[in-house]
Amino acid sequence: KYIALAMHMSIPDPVEGEASEQLQAAVKRFKPGEYFDPEASEREHFYEVCWSCFGYREDAVEELRRWKALRSSLDDQDEVLWMTNPLEYEVNFRACIDRNAQFLDLLPTPDVCGAQLSQRQGWLALQMPRNHRPASRNMSKVRTTLRQFVRDWAKEGQAERDATYKPLIEAVQRHLPAPPLGSGMRKPRVLCPGSGLGRLPFDFARVGYAAQGNEFSYHMLLGSHLIYNRTQQRECYEMYPFLLSFVNRRGAKDAFKSYRVPDLVPCEELTRDCEISMAAGEFVEVYKDQKEEWDAVVTAFFLDTAKNIFLYVRTIAELIRPGGVWTNLGPLLYHYADVEDEISIELSWEEVRVFICKFFDIVEEERRDAHYTLNPKGLMRTVFRSIFFTAVRNNEPVTGTSKPVYGA
Repeated sequence: KYIALAMHMSIPDPVEGEASEQLQAAVKRFKPGEYFDPEASEREHFYEVCWSCFGYREDAVEELRRWKALRSSLDDQDEVLWMTNPLEYEVNFRACIDRNAQFLDLLPTPDVCGAQLSQRQGWLALQMPRNHRPASRNMSKVRTTLRQFVRDWAKEGQAERDATYKPLIEAVQRHLPAPPLGSGMRKPRVLCPGSGLGRLPFDFARVGYAAQGNEFSYHMLLGSHLIYNRTQQRECYEMYPFLLSFVNRRGAKDAFKSYRVPDLVPCEELTRDCEISMAAGEFVEVYKDQKEEWDAVVTAFFLDTAKNIFLYVRTIAELIRPGGVWTNLGPLLYHYADVEDEISIELSWEEVRVFICKFFDIVEEERRDAHYTLNPKGLMRTVFRSIFFTAVRNNEPVTGTSKPVYGA
């Protein structure tokens, strides 16, 4: 079953990549009468993401070199006390790098690009230029993507999914039951913004909802495309997502713990009666003209990705029909809080709740503990005391306008 990606990519902001800077430079160079390609920056950003997947091997080898250099800096007496055999460790480390690199090489595909690509341009995405070094922020996202695969598509991630996704699914089922699969009845439309690698909309589709995931990150979109469209067998990919995590390890070989994905294959689990899709792009930009078209919006660790949380709440209120449901689980970490020169409106839950209640009646509210991409073998565990709520859309029209800081 092919899950089409509806592409609505907007120009990424400076935090997301080099593309906006390149676009601004191109605009300055543009002269009247010349042809200007408005999609050039989108292609450049897409290339950078694809090339970061191919750049993993060198990035990981550099970490190994750093480890070896630090070890060689020890005096002989200290090195004798280090129980790990350095040659054996390096052999195992390089084998794990190879496995991760082989998996990441599968992710890039021209099909996911939000700009039009000619055949030649498509090939460019699949061949990193010689001596090109991907930006460190993109390499960091590659590592994050590997850990996200455990959370969404490995059996070891089931506990995290049960703590975050399961309460949301059960809330929608309580307040907006789906008809039996195969009944031919209309399925409630459920939107999952910030859906990452796509597990949450997949789980909704399996239980009878017409689900759509929305994601802005090309790293996540490439990963979900691989699982949805190019995977035919369970646990066919092996990876070592915590290989480069040198801190907070209990065992010397914990970094060599392998994980296999996916635990379920969409092409096997989704029947012809299931409805699922993915829309790529910035949430507000993609859904700004879909007034009252959704029966439910489900947000998992998403609300605090806003630069202006008022804008997100207004958009969600516009999307949901009266009587529809919004259910949320996540913290208020505010992703742009520590980003230099970025706007970040950081409200407490008490303040956010007041604004939500203008358009919704909150019918369930509690605190839920949840982890995010936890290393099961690690010595450190971050527990998010997450806000869980379910709210029903009232008849209050959405008024006012939020400054579109997402494009600032």
